[in-house]
Amino acid sequence: MWVLEQSAIGTAGTAEACRDTLDSYDSDKGWCVGDGDTEPEAEAFDNSPFSIGRGFDIIIDRSTMEIVWTSSHGTPSGNENLDGEDVLDAVLEAVDD
Repeated sequence: MWVLEQSAIGTAGTAEACRDTLDSYDSDKGWCVGDGDTEPEAEAFDNSPFSIGRGFDIIIDRSTMEIVWTSSHGTPSGNENLDGEDVLDAVLEAVDD
């Protein structure tokens, strides 16, 4: 799941702008949402306790739609900054549960 909080020109992220961004990365995998489209109010992802204004990874259980794992990344202070292998391990563990 890709969440675009803000477009390249600084406007609120939309699902369409998110898709355009993914297309620019030559990616056709995943769901795209725009945080500016979030209801009942925008910035729900940015204001979440696992984001706190930084990048984040989440794993959502499809059957319950519960968030089962989170990680944050960005500047070193207070973030896990996991690499791709660590995130893949978390995904594989979540799938096994």
